[in-house]
Amino acid sequence: MAATRFTKAEITRAVEAAKACNLVVSAVEIGPDGTIKICCPVDESENKRNSPEPKQW
Repeated sequence: MAATRFTKAEITRAVEAAKACNLVVSAVEIGPDGTIKICCPVDESENKRNSPEPKQW
């Protein structure tokens, strides 16, 4: 079976949808079946990401 094709536009839409949900995109994985997986860090709370305070080192 041939690998499923995907387009740059599909990847862009997926990344923009994740960002619209206020997620930080760290990576994008494309599966052999054409699935697009958006990888986001899970150890940060939403309040930390939106906080105007400086980040801790």
